Amino acid sequence: MGFIIIAICLGLIPAAIAQSKGRSFVGWWLYGAALFIVALPHSLLIKPDVKQIEREQLESGTSQKCPFCAELIKAEARVCRFCGRDLPTQESAQLISEGQIPGMSEEEVQEAIRNSRERLGRIPRS
Repeated sequence: MGFIIIAICLGLIPAAIAQSKGRSFVGWWLYGAALFIVALPHSLLIKPDVKQIEREQLESGTSQKCPFCAELIKAEARVCRFCGRDLPTQESAQLISEGQIPGMSEEEVQEAIRNSRERLGRIPRS
């Protein structure tokens, strides 16, 4: 009976390590309890599941993705630390999604869009 309790407790070590790398705690806890000598080095050597870690950070609300470079940054950030661009506030993002840019009339916005498309060669010139 004492052996089972020790195995259950030892299984927590690889489970905690694997969870910090974005893996299933319960699955690794069972694996660690059954085969601790194999599970511990395995949990230390596995690579982190970056997608799962990012997903957890986004769901917790502590991070957000930069709309320009798609890197993960802190939710309170005003400037992206990767691309250096100013992040839009909620109010300005809503205005931009509606086709409005603060300080510009609708005609100026449409003209700016036409000019940028012409420079990029998306619209054939007549």
